[in-house]
Amino acid sequence: MEKVKRLFGGYKPEMRKKDTKRGKGIKRKNQTMFQCPYCFREVWSDEVAFRAMTVYTQQDLETFSLEEREKKTPYLMIKDELYESFWNRYPGSKPEDEYERYPVLSLCDHRYLTNDKFYNGAELIFQTDVEGFMNEVIDTEGCSSTVRICPHCHNRLPFEFGKYPVKFIAVVGITSSGKTIYLSQMLKKIREFLFQVDMTVAGICPEVDEFVREHTIQKGKELPIGNAADALTKPISINVKNNQTGERTTLVFYDIAGENCVNPDQMNKYGPFIKNADGMIMIIDPKQFSDLLFLNKEEEKELEEAYHPEQVAQAMYQAFAAADYYGGECPIPLAIAISKSDLLHSCKYVDENSNIFQDIDYSSYHEYGFPYDDCLNIDAEVRTLLKQRTEKGRLLDQFLSNFFPEHAYFAFSALNGEPALVTKTEDCVRYQMEMLPKTVRIEESLYWLLYKMGMIQEAQKAEQGNHSLSSRWRR
Repeated sequence: MEKVKRLFGGYKPEMRKKDTKRGKGIKRKNQTMFQCPYCFREVWSDEVAFRAMTVYTQQDLETFSLEEREKKTPYLMIKDELYESFWNRYPGSKPEDEYERYPVLSLCDHRYLTNDKFYNGAELIFQTDVEGFMNEVIDTEGCSSTVRICPHCHNRLPFEFGKYPVKFIAVVGITSSGKTIYLSQMLKKIREFLFQVDMTVAGICPEVDEFVREHTIQKGKELPIGNAADALTKPISINVKNNQTGERTTLVFYDIAGENCVNPDQMNKYGPFIKNADGMIMIIDPKQFSDLLFLNKEEEKELEEAYHPEQVAQAMYQAFAAADYYGGECPIPLAIAISKSDLLHSCKYVDENSNIFQDIDYSSYHEYGFPYDDCLNIDAEVRTLLKQRTEKGRLLDQFLSNFFPEHAYFAFSALNGEPALVTKTEDCVRYQMEMLPKTVRIEESLYWLLYKMGMIQEAQKAEQGNHSLSSRWRR
């Protein structure tokens, strides 16, 4: 009983020896301290930098007098060394940014500041919204900019980033686990998913629409290919509002290749995206539990070369540094999500009427909120399946039980059907859907994380009326 209570109980950050999220939620004079979603350095919201919209080339400067040239030199378009230095760590991943060579306006940049807000003798005007959040700067040429960047790495910050508490969610999965398709389908339907738990999407950064557009999933169209193992996907940011409490939160999703977690050489680069997570979703291809499915020789060979789920979980744990926690237990909620659940139709251990193949029945709840019973049932079913029927599952569960006490199991399908092979080469395998894609239980692991982080409330079963569930099940 105690195990189940902890499983679906509240997230207890006091288990940490030290607060590694000290920047989240701290306020000063209507300002907040937050962590940059790229470099994770702490920043006060009134200390962010801006890209100037006044821009001159060297050729432009030559047309001005010496006196004018001196005043306009700070607005010279030049290579941004901080921005370049960050992305040089992730070769081939650097995003296109039309402003990356634009001048930087910052109170922290003393190259041109002579006194506080003065820029080469003229004042920069920093504007705030009605809540005191600094969101605009007017340069000495009278030109306005709302392009906010981190003062430490010069990456562009998402819309209103730092205004509300931030929750980082790392989505981890090895190659072919279905991680990219999962994210695309999830983000495509994020508004309706959050509607079911009484939340409203208050703002979506362009990266969300860009990600969905670049990873379109349609009948008759080739499925998107996941990112290269050594690539860094830009963080995906969404502002959400709890309709009951009125609280707003910024959710940031990271697409992390499991191979980068296991590889010691890559951990220095990718480890921070795990270490700073407030919640994690680990996506596992059911084929990795070979005892469950009938695999051909080629599939068995591919699995032999792939990292085991336990290895990825161990690497994620190591990223957190066990010394930061009492008893060596990591309190961060971890959702283990078995992808491609439709493949389990061929598993003799799974009944055709299993919850695994059924969507969440929202109609069984008389209010919006976390579908507690559904999550509890699917966790028990998947946990039993893995522990009793597969050796890798037993090893994984044993490790998680000892080091990730806040974990739960889920199963989902992002397509609800097996795609057809289109082309296959040494470097790439392409598939396409010949039927209409449909998601099954894809939103469930996210609901659980939001519940564990205290962002959504539990919904009661309709047949229970106003009676509460047993307290032992509650957060």
